[in-house]
Amino acid sequence: MILFSVFQIIKQDYWEFALYACAGLAFISMGLLTDDVFPRQRKFLNVVSWIFILAAVFMFLFLLRTDLTA
Repeated sequence: MILFSVFQIIKQDYWEFALYACAGLAFISMGLLTDDVFPRQRKFLNVVSWIFILAAVFMFLFLLRTDLTA
């Protein structure tokens, strides 16, 4: 997802860059949670991962709506 977001920024498609970057960062933070890399920051990583997930969902719905009306 992160590599695809880099591709989107090269294409200068900023909304899709933000969508894929948020989704990729959510996957990374969830992976850090499951591997228990930072046990002291577990609650913080959980909150951050949910923020990235919700941001990706809202951006996906926004892009879906704007693509249908264009």
